Amino acid sequence: MRFRGESVVSRAVMNPTVRGCPHCLREDTNRSEFETVDGMVLRGDWQFRHVAICLRHKSPLVPLWTAKRVADRYDYATQIRKIENNLMEGRLDAATCEVTSYDKWIDQRLETGQDGTWLANHSIDVAAQFCELLGAELVRRNLAPKSAPRAAGFEVASQGPDSIQRAFHVLAKRASGPHDEMRSAFGRLYDWLASTAANDTRYDPFRNLLREVALDIWAVSPGTKVLGRTLKARRMHSVLTVATEAGVSLARMRSLLVSEGVIDGDDERSDARLTFPSAEVDDLMNVFEQLVGSKEMQRRLGCGEQQLEALVEAEILAPRFPPDVTRRPWNPADAEIFLEGLYATSQDIPTEDQAWEQVHRASVRCRVKINKVLEPIWDGALSVGRRGDLRGYASLFVRRSEVDMLVRPERPDHRTLSEFASEVGLNKHREFRLLVDHSHTPATAIYNPQTHRRDHYVTEDDAAAFHARFTTLKLLSTRLGQSSRSISQRLKSAGTERFRPGDTDFGPVYLLEDVEPVLRRI
Repeated sequence: MRFRGESVVSRAVMNPTVRGCPHCLREDTNRSEFETVDGMVLRGDWQFRHVAICLRHKSPLVPLWTAKRVADRYDYATQIRKIENNLMEGRLDAATCEVTSYDKWIDQRLETGQDGTWLANHSIDVAAQFCELLGAELVRRNLAPKSAPRAAGFEVASQGPDSIQRAFHVLAKRASGPHDEMRSAFGRLYDWLASTAANDTRYDPFRNLLREVALDIWAVSPGTKVLGRTLKARRMHSVLTVATEAGVSLARMRSLLVSEGVIDGDDERSDARLTFPSAEVDDLMNVFEQLVGSKEMQRRLGCGEQQLEALVEAEILAPRFPPDVTRRPWNPADAEIFLEGLYATSQDIPTEDQAWEQVHRASVRCRVKINKVLEPIWDGALSVGRRGDLRGYASLFVRRSEVDMLVRPERPDHRTLSEFASEVGLNKHREFRLLVDHSHTPATAIYNPQTHRRDHYVTEDDAAAFHARFTTLKLLSTRLGQSSRSISQRLKSAGTERFRPGDTDFGPVYLLEDVEPVLRRI
């Protein structure tokens, strides 16, 4: 229909219930010449369904009569006579109300056709209907007073697209339950744009605004029809959709996304509503399809559990995701890259060649991390051999002599306790260590790079201190050129006892001062 110079749907004007302002009609009686009602005039703007009040009297428009039959509905003379008494006696009056910006806007546009807001670009019935629906949703979510829903919608819509979309985002945030989808978030506004006015192209600008917000918030699957348009490619993912596609539990997927920095660990939104751009996880999803568990990774590498752990500890290899997040944390492509890097400089070696040792075994023997063996290989300083009877990591060997020269750290240049004990003849039952532990002879604690710990060694000063105080059967045998048994018998015959304070057995060791008198006689 054409109404006040604009095209509107007929239902915006034609309604079985005719409304009006009782105050205006009573004032019209001043123009009556014969009967009380013959000066009363029904205003055309009263019939526009989106007009709510009479600005002149600050009075809501009230129902005057209802008639389904058009001829009866517009027989104003007859209908007004029926309500004359109620009208004149004020029984149809309603309490005055506040005039809002919406009321002023729609009154000016109907009277003059002028509109200084963004809504000027839209038919008046479309603009007014949108203000009403948006305002009702703002009221429903306690974002606007119940007394003025149209005004709340107008304040937002009149400012244009950015303002409208901000309101949509707020509505969506208020509907944050796990099952709150678009219909729940936007209520009758969504139903109107998606169904009731689906074929009215005049609402397309509003549909487009809502669709853009919806697709930025909800993880809508490709092929889904959203407000009249079918989504060709996914824009957003949620924890739920990613977990479903990857076949991973929701709890594990949430932990995984936190570890990848895709989502915040403190985000309390439900799995269905915690969304993020699909582009952020596209690569992740491609990798996830290829991931394998630890056993399969070991098989791909050709190594055992301890060897894989050593590579991880040395930061040579790392699971793509934390193992506590998924049981398939490994990317097999990492195994291929690792092995290819070692194969590149390898040479074939015979099975029986004992000059070579397996790469992992070399690190264990030298008590160094595996990277200390691998790095010289990558630098070209350490030869790498490959045995044909083995596969993968197990087939890679290094020359033992080169490892000792390049990898194995030098130990301290002093005798160990056992070496010194053997030298002086006290290596049985850890006899020399007992002397050290009981502080009868000194030893020095020195860090050993080969063992990565502090061990006791006998320095020259420590050895001199021992020889200054003690002697043993082995030392006496060497000094005198006699057997240890013979010397032992002669000491026993002379009544010379071993060094045994507190009855602790330190082996065949004697105080030098006890032995010297016997030595002089010998």
